[in-house]
Amino acid sequence: MLKTGGSVFSLLLHRRRQSLRRNIGILGNFAFGYADVAEGIFFTLGIVAISAGPASTYAYLFATIAYVLTALCYAELSSSYHQAGGAFIFAKKAFGTNIAFIAAWALLLDYLVTTSISALSAVGYVGYFIPPLHVPFINGMATLVVIALLMVMNVLGISESAKFSYFLVIFGLIGEGIILIVGFVFSYTPGLNPIHFGTEPTVPSFLYAITIAMSSYLGIEVISQSAGETKHASKNIPRAVFLISAATVTSALAFSTLAMGVVPYQDFVKDPTSVYDPVSFIALRLPHGAILAGMAAVMGICVLLVACNAGIVGVSRISYAMSEDGTIPGIFGRLHKKYKTPFVSIILFSSIAIALSFSGQIDIVAELYNFGALLAYMIVGMSLISLRNKDKDLLRPFKNPWSFKIKRKKGGEGSNEYYYYTVPVIAVLCIVADLIIWILVVLLHPLGRTFGSLWMGFGLLIFFVYTRFRKKGESTASLENFPSNAPSS
Repeated sequence: MLKTGGSVFSLLLHRRRQSLRRNIGILGNFAFGYADVAEGIFFTLGIVAISAGPASTYAYLFATIAYVLTALCYAELSSSYHQAGGAFIFAKKAFGTNIAFIAAWALLLDYLVTTSISALSAVGYVGYFIPPLHVPFINGMATLVVIALLMVMNVLGISESAKFSYFLVIFGLIGEGIILIVGFVFSYTPGLNPIHFGTEPTVPSFLYAITIAMSSYLGIEVISQSAGETKHASKNIPRAVFLISAATVTSALAFSTLAMGVVPYQDFVKDPTSVYDPVSFIALRLPHGAILAGMAAVMGICVLLVACNAGIVGVSRISYAMSEDGTIPGIFGRLHKKYKTPFVSIILFSSIAIALSFSGQIDIVAELYNFGALLAYMIVGMSLISLRNKDKDLLRPFKNPWSFKIKRKKGGEGSNEYYYYTVPVIAVLCIVADLIIWILVVLLHPLGRTFGSLWMGFGLLIFFVYTRFRKKGESTASLENFPSNAPSS
């Protein structure tokens, strides 16, 4: 007679695999990714201008190098392995579950921060029209409402979420173009803020500005998170990455250049609203400034709402992939019966993002950025190197150029057989660039360093306890279901 005491645990482990629907096109991918990356300029510009002063554009330029290298790694991997999970999937295929968990848990932190800071900044731009929203407590309470509404929308379905996103992004792109054209044609003054490196800015301030500028480029991971729901992912994913990269880099460098040619950087230091709505702050200095500043505020609200939405999409999809793999409890991968969305993850992590937003202070939440994402980006670069050699015969719709080969011996020391280990140059440069900025974050962001370390430590504790419990449950279930030869009484 078979015993079934372990059947509940067994059902959790072997439940019917549920599928995410593939209903996002390239516009949806572009909208999610662009908003989640390009939204950074709407909240980092003021902080970077205060820190880097006249050298603000150069701070963004240094961050651009790391971003482009990382984006190229994602383009190759996401087009080759198009399923929800992103860095988690890449690292698991390359190095196994332990490293994959580190990458995924690190990214969860930055998705939470993205959701929180994007909502805070969106409310900050609403504050252009309703100034009391610049009061931290009121800003935090309004942010709660914003995240809660987006949480509900994401439970209803990602296709609805994607439609919402790309209409707002199109409006944002048009608005950005108008402000940049008016600014450069009618108001830009070359040399308005001369650079005196060492004093304006100081070296520590400039390095700090680079770490904040890098926040403008976080979010490319969200493209790979939605890969499991993307139509023709092998083609649309790399195309979306290239479109996003071109638009984002152009936006960041153009707005930072315009800012330093229109506003004396000391004005950013004197006026705290420059942190809450920096693009409106610049637009006020242009012809018909009140109109343009109002349009910039609406534009900022739109892009930041999409970025907040993309953060919820990212955190829920990567936790879905982790639960499907058994590294976190299976409840995180449970899909809504009607809408086929990972509703438990959406609700839980949206609630954590709400908690992070309660301070209502953008500069404090910005301190938490980069620590997790840069760790994951380094692992993605290493995964690309590994998978180029593990999956040599895999069809790669997009493959980065340039690589070198290392001759290695097969077998023991006495063997005369050799093989060549391929090392993509882009992946190596990605790892180096992200490592440099991560070290700067650790040195210059005490709050991020502390919170990031606690987050990673807590995650590793969960991983250790849960995987041990799961293995014990599997062993118990196997023993209890093993047929016994002893006669039943």
